[in-house]
Amino acid sequence: MAPVPPSADPSLRLADQLQVLSQVTESLTYRLLELEERLAGQERHLVERLEEVAGQDSAHGEALEQRLGDTEERLARIEAALQGLDRPGASRHLQAVVPPALQQELPAHGPTPHGFDPHPEESNPFLDEGEQPFMDELIA
Repeated sequence: MAPVPPSADPSLRLADQLQVLSQVTESLTYRLLELEERLAGQERHLVERLEEVAGQDSAHGEALEQRLGDTEERLARIEAALQGLDRPGASRHLQAVVPPALQQELPAHGPTPHGFDPHPEESNPFLDEGEQPFMDELIA
C-alpha cells in the first residue's frame, strides 16, 4: 500500500464511515420489515380471537343485562322501603324479603311449605295476656 497523503486520509475515513452507516441502515430496514410482518400476523390473530369471543359475548351480555335488571329492581324496592321508614308514624315492623321468583309460587295466606309465613301480621302467635303485676305490688 502506498502512503496516503494527509489530505486524502479524512476522505477515506469519511467513506468508511458512510459504508458502515449504510450497512447499519440496511440491517435496521430488514429488522423493521421483519417487525412489520410479525405485527401483521399478531393483528390477524387478534381479529380471529375477537371474532371467536364476539359469539360468546352475546350470550354473556344477555345474562349480564338480566342480572343488572334484577339488581335495579331490588335497589328500587330497598329505596322505597327506606323512604317508608323516614315517614313519621310509619310502621317499622320487619318483614321478610321474598324473591320475585318465589312471590308467584307463594299462596295468598298461610305459611309456606318451609314454615315461613309471609303475612305474620294476620296471625297472632301470642295470646293477649293481661298486665302482670310487679313483685313489689304482690308483696304490698
